[in-house]
Amino acid sequence: MNRMRNTGLCVLLAAVSTAAAWGALTGDDEKLQSFLAAAQQAAARKDFSAAGDAYRRAAKLSPQTAELWANMGLMYHEAGRSGDAIQSFKEAKRLNASLYVPQLFLGIEYLQSQKPDVALPFLRSASRLNRADPQPELSLGKAYAMLNRGDRAAESYLKATEIAPNDGDAFIGLGTAYLQQVEYDARAMTLTYGHSPYATLRAAETFAEEGKLVQAETAFKTALAPPSSAPCAHAELGIILLRQKKVAEAREQFELEQKTSSHCGFVPLGLAVADLAQEQTEIGIKKIGSIVAVDPGFAQSSLPLFHDALSEEQVKTLVERIRAPEISESNPIDLSALVERAFSPDNAATSVDLDPPGTNPTAADGPKVDARILYSTGQYAACDRSLKAGLKTLASSQEHLLASCSFYIGDFSTTVQVAARLKANRSTAVEGLYWESKADQNLAINALSRAAEIDPDSPRMHVLIGDVFRQKRRWGQAEEEYRKAVALDPKSRSARLSLAIVLFTELKDDEALKIDNSLLAEQTADPEANLLAAEILVQEHEFERAEPFLSRCQGLRADLVPRLHVLFGQVDSAAGRTREAISEFKLGLASDGDGSIHYQLARLYQRTGDATAAAEEIRISKQLREHWDNLAHVAVEQLATDVSRQ
Repeated sequence: MNRMRNTGLCVLLAAVSTAAAWGALTGDDEKLQSFLAAAQQAAARKDFSAAGDAYRRAAKLSPQTAELWANMGLMYHEAGRSGDAIQSFKEAKRLNASLYVPQLFLGIEYLQSQKPDVALPFLRSASRLNRADPQPELSLGKAYAMLNRGDRAAESYLKATEIAPNDGDAFIGLGTAYLQQVEYDARAMTLTYGHSPYATLRAAETFAEEGKLVQAETAFKTALAPPSSAPCAHAELGIILLRQKKVAEAREQFELEQKTSSHCGFVPLGLAVADLAQEQTEIGIKKIGSIVAVDPGFAQSSLPLFHDALSEEQVKTLVERIRAPEISESNPIDLSALVERAFSPDNAATSVDLDPPGTNPTAADGPKVDARILYSTGQYAACDRSLKAGLKTLASSQEHLLASCSFYIGDFSTTVQVAARLKANRSTAVEGLYWESKADQNLAINALSRAAEIDPDSPRMHVLIGDVFRQKRRWGQAEEEYRKAVALDPKSRSARLSLAIVLFTELKDDEALKIDNSLLAEQTADPEANLLAAEILVQEHEFERAEPFLSRCQGLRADLVPRLHVLFGQVDSAAGRTREAISEFKLGLASDGDGSIHYQLARLYQRTGDATAAAEEIRISKQLREHWDNLAHVAVEQLATDVSRQ
């Protein structure tokens, strides 16, 4: 925030440095100059409240000068006098709606007051007035995230990264916005399309990403069950079987996929890896080389799926063989680097030229080729380029093709765009959710990896990594990351609150409450600190003591409001107010990631004698618990591990 404030201060303080800057002034110019000088002197010694008051006196002499009101607002903003700041900025905007800083800081003030919906129009105006400053887009991203609009938040943060490509905060915001959208899609697939083969396939892929191969195998077999099976499910099951060293069974699945009409690109790649696993090295290298020659982007994107299908010794032998002159000289790209990076993810392999001369032709290189032919022959990059130019007018069948082709080559932004079109059509909505969740997950990895490169040891990065570990229920590693953040910035409220939350989760209530009390001593009305105090007391069955803290949670972040209702529900339930508790739990269902709230609601329905409603809540509870545990953050687990090692 300081960078934001300093930007505004530099702009406006320069504008009011002399009375001549105003043009024709009313009142006593000499007195006005003295007020301006006093304001600047107070600002220089960081007495912002006094500086604001000096600007207020100046504004009385020249009340039509918008810049004076704007500077007054900036000083009150710095002094933490939010009400005075808002009134000053509003007056500046009324006098001159083309001023950038009042619009920006009105938005910022309302964000700090937990009013993102009120902040949005001001931030949008600021963005239009100054497209060279990333701050409006960063603030817009935050506002949309607070409103649970991960898609719009990602759009704003992406613009911020384009304006400021070395701003780590912009990339952190972008990555977390993508994860927020993944979480939204996961919930939609679970609650609305739980029986769809796409939902089952996504659940299976999640197990695979977590390394839970036995559960993944079972889930893929479920996705293959009639009446309709998910596309590529045979091939993806084959990959899981290869990773479990069940090579013969894997080959059977790849062959079954070949008999379908899916033209799944994983099949030739899987058969090549199966050859390598069975020591048919020359045959495997030849097959992989052929795939890379047709579409190196697909090979780089997909080979890591097989990362543990080969032993370390097999990988070493494979790389050495590929580096032999008779093989390396016949390949247009560095095939050994590609293979080494795919099968040894912790090895810092050299970069690979993904578009060597004479390979991967675009659709413009000669007569136009049907995208279906490009897809079926493994030319995914050409398929992607031939379709995305006309994305807005694509037929439904072409949308399916473009989703697959763009994802296969790592063009995840295009995948997200086509997924939005699929989501808009009721008959393809679940497919759109499927592709969007997969693409956003990868976009999140890319954004967070970039943030780690820019500033790997920033307190905010450690908080983010701690959040990832916490949501993976790896409490000890989360605590370690939060402690690092607090050590780097002992005054950071977000780091201290996050540490207190994970300590509470680890049943270290005394230290958690000590930290939380220190936060409340600084800001009695802090809604999140009050929420945590209530959590601790409810956990200890101190329901009456918890209630006053819950009543002080006004202005709570939108994504935490459901949890507030759950705690109110628990207090009402303990007090025997069953109907009130049911109402509160219903309002809190949006926070139910593991089915526990639905389960508590079922118990309340049982108390009222409504067996039908209770049974339905039990069904939903089981579905949530079984299918979507930790989906939203599995993608960044490896990132968290890598950054924590630095």
